[in-house]
Amino acid sequence: MKDIKTGLYIYIILDVIVFAVSLFFGWKWIVNSQIAFFGAFGIVLLSFLAYLKNINKQIKIIGDIIDDKDIIDEMDDPYELYEENDKNTSNKKSKIKISVKNLKKSKSAAFSLSRVIGYALFIGSFLLLVKTDSFLIIPYIIGISIIPLGGLLNIIYQRKFNGN
Repeated sequence: MKDIKTGLYIYIILDVIVFAVSLFFGWKWIVNSQIAFFGAFGIVLLSFLAYLKNINKQIKIIGDIIDDKDIIDEMDDPYELYEENDKNTSNKKSKIKISVKNLKKSKSAAFSLSRVIGYALFIGSFLLLVKTDSFLIIPYIIGISIIPLGGLLNIIYQRKFNGN
């Protein structure tokens, strides 16, 4: 949780810096950079929450599977020596099954309603800027670039101070 707070602080600091610089160039710079930042940040945040929900759901499923294991089976076969192993399938088919299985597990997060709403708001705000003749490409790109720059700074910070 501390890592998430640190990341949020980094994003806030970078946004305040971009906002302060945009003050010197006028209101169109402020609007473009802030709409781009909040749109991109919304997509990242909603994606994070969707994947977090998916991970928690998978943890619950795995926990239920572990809890359902028969106690007598554990006593009879503590090292799972008599578990059925299917050696007939090829390694390639196994890898394909695993990747399809992962895709099935993550599709709910990848196509979640919250992510679709985030992208719709981002595209809608972009189109609104274009329609009102307020769109400026440079501050818009600067606003979007806060997200990857903040992620990079967060990684550097975590490695330097947490030793990861």
